[in-house]
Formats: sequence, C-alpha cells, structure tokens
Amino acid sequence: MARNLDDVDRVILRELTADGRSTVRALARTVGLSEPSVRDRLQRLERDGVISGYRAIVDPDAVGAGTAAFIALRFEPGQKAKDVVNRELAAEARVLEVHEVAGEDCYWVKLRVSGTAELSEVLDRVRAIPPVRSTSTTIVLRTVIERALDPGELPG
Repeated sequence: MARNLDDVDRVILRELTADGRSTVRALARTVGLSEPSVRDRLQRLERDGVISGYRAIVDPDAVGAGTAAFIALRFEPGQKAKDVVNRELAAEARVLEVHEVAGEDCYWVKLRVSGTAELSEVLDRVRAIPPVRSTSTTIVLRTVIERALDPGELPG
C-alpha cells in the first residue's frame, strides 16, 4: 500500500535522491525542522519501505560495463519455470534489472557488459536456462534519459 507523503517528506526524499550522502543536519536545515524530527522521519520512511536503501551510482564506462542491452525472454509457463529463471538470473552478475511484462514476452532483462563478446557469453548462459524458449536482444546505442523517481511527482 502506498504511503501518503507530506511536503516535508517530499523535500527530504528529493534531497536524498539528489545526494544520498546528505546529513541529517543538512536535511534539517533544508526543511526547517530539528535534527531529531528529521531523523524520526527518515526512520519512518525506511521502516515503511519508502526508502529502500542507499547506493553509490557507478559510471558504467569507468568500470568496463559501457554496453547496455535488454533481453526479452520467453519461457515455459508455470511457477516452477519462473522460479528456475529467477534463480539463474539473480546469479548472473551482469543482470541489473528483471521485469515481468504483459504481452508475448515473459521478462525484460536489463544488463551491462564490456562489449558484444561478453554480451554473447551472457546470452549463451541465459539461453541455457532450461525453461527459456527464446530470447530477443536489443543493444542500447545511447541512454537519453535514466533517472530515479522524482518524489515531487508522486501522488499525495
């Protein structure tokens, strides 16, 4: 269930989205509340699952993963097949996201690799997952927009 966010929550989330290393003191100054009040809000946002974690954003090119691709997967129906695919994809280090989708495909998988040779190796492993029937791969030429949710645009 979605949690109702007030304007202060939205500002805190916007600040943390822009800089996940913002201190409680800086957030308190920004929203005009005491540090203990902001700390309580942060703990509530974390406990309620609104804030699910804090991460460093790594430049893929800087770590040799400059090629992004999406794999559309089709696999056998049933929960057992889905469990096998989920387990194998979770173990694949280059897989960043897995989305269950409506339509002919079962999943769309986002991954990042060093280039087409590594992409081929990952595809071989994905295609070898027993329930997988077919794949279709799209290589990203250029990422135009990639962003996190804007807390100011979320419903109240």
